[in-house]
Amino acid sequence: IAFNVVRAVGGTTLGLAYGLNAAEAIVAAGMPSSAARAAGIFYPIADSVAKASGSDPAQGTEKKTGRFLVQSAFQATGNSASLWLTGAAQNMLVLRLASQIGYDMPSPFKTWLVACSVPALVAMALTPLLAFKLLPPEVKQTPEAPEAARAKLSAMGPMSRDELVMALTLLGMVTLWAGASVFHIPPVVTALLGLCTLMLFGTVTWADCVNEKGAWTTFTWFAILVGMSAMLNKLGIVKWLASTISSRIVSLGLTAGPAFVVLSIMYTAAHYLFASQVAHVGALYQPFAVMMIQTGTPPMVAVLALAVVSNIFGSLTPYASAQAPVFYGGGYVTQAEWYRSGAVFMVFNLLVWGVVGGAWWKALGML
Repeated sequence: IAFNVVRAVGGTTLGLAYGLNAAEAIVAAGMPSSAARAAGIFYPIADSVAKASGSDPAQGTEKKTGRFLVQSAFQATGNSASLWLTGAAQNMLVLRLASQIGYDMPSPFKTWLVACSVPALVAMALTPLLAFKLLPPEVKQTPEAPEAARAKLSAMGPMSRDELVMALTLLGMVTLWAGASVFHIPPVVTALLGLCTLMLFGTVTWADCVNEKGAWTTFTWFAILVGMSAMLNKLGIVKWLASTISSRIVSLGLTAGPAFVVLSIMYTAAHYLFASQVAHVGALYQPFAVMMIQTGTPPMVAVLALAVVSNIFGSLTPYASAQAPVFYGGGYVTQAEWYRSGAVFMVFNLLVWGVVGGAWWKALGML
């Protein structure tokens, strides 16, 4: 998918950035690991294309195209993860944590996609333009990129049987997730059906599953975090903490809107202290969701808004997410540029989601 997009629109540096971001938006629907998607697929493509155009940090030419392409691709990940419920692992954790405090999302896949589609797509459309302004590439034309993509596609050859099975299985899973309320099939059953299909056809073996150490680590930490949050909620600690802080916010005379803004900024700024999005969500999502609701924010808005912020603050610092060290380690963007870009993009994303998302959610009747 990515190479075909690059082949079609990769003749200019800006077009290449848009192509990579569009490809990520598509792939995110069926790849619920933003780290694997960004660091494992799109960083290598951006790095390969940059070096093919003569942009290499080792030679001091990172500003030609690489700096812009790498930062544009990196900043798009938070919004592609927000576009789909299946776009990031922490999205599922968010739904579980929200359910523990009494707020279940009806038809989660459909509700999430409808609510987040417009603001996410607007943010993704504007991201390359802002990156172009912040980190302008010295080279604006990249005629070698489509050629490199054609060469890669030629080397890959036609789709194999396993690739076709994988593609059709993922398409079927996304369809069942989207129509869960119609088919009455729980999302976890769909996931297991997909895995069983891949194993029956031999596309994936149990040995492959065992070797996915990152997935087992995720399962383990999710179990611990969900268990801890459930106990904190059962003991009343989450509600006590939220009530204490929200009462002080109300005593300051803040209405629902200003309180929502203050809490969103506090939740975002706290990520400077975290090196994991999942850890941040596990520690702070429930208290902040309860505080927002207690100060007047509609429950579904609070659930979704904090979920989106939990995705987009993954690009705040070089350590803010699992994919960040990979992009930073490429050497295309200096530490000072990274922190400056992270802060600017965080403000940009909050504004887009606040203005465009707010208007869209109001049109949907959520506000």
